Amino acid sequence: MHSELKLTSIGISYLDQARKWTFFLSIIGFIATAFIVIIALFFGSIMASLNEFSGGMSGAVSSGMITVIYLIIGIVYFFISLYLYRFSVRTKAAIHEQDSAQLEDGLKNLKSYWKLTGIITLVGIAVYAVALVLMLIGGMAMFAMS
Repeated sequence: MHSELKLTSIGISYLDQARKWTFFLSIIGFIATAFIVIIALFFGSIMASLNEFSGGMSGAVSSGMITVIYLIIGIVYFFISLYLYRFSVRTKAAIHEQDSAQLEDGLKNLKSYWKLTGIITLVGIAVYAVALVLMLIGGMAMFAMS
């Protein structure tokens, strides 16, 4: 049996409120992405300047690695913001034009946002788990050496 889902005016109101917040968050996300990329591109120069004042040694490899990591974070954050932005814009159009296709496309972007957020969460948990295991191994090695 196939039944069609219909939204009430209250459901549409909730979607409209959600899309306003996702629009705001996406704009903030785009701004944050720009800052992340700027920091990534100028990190080597910043570290070299700090190194002159501190008298320490700054490795080109470490600053290059941090630049790459920040660029990757910037790219990921850009896509997170883009999915929220597309959800907001398409949902707004769907509400104003009563267009189900626009709403479907908006919801597809919301699904992509949550999928990417879930993947990032899983990667973060895996990194923390590996770090914990390495710390335990290092701690046991230090204990064995003493």
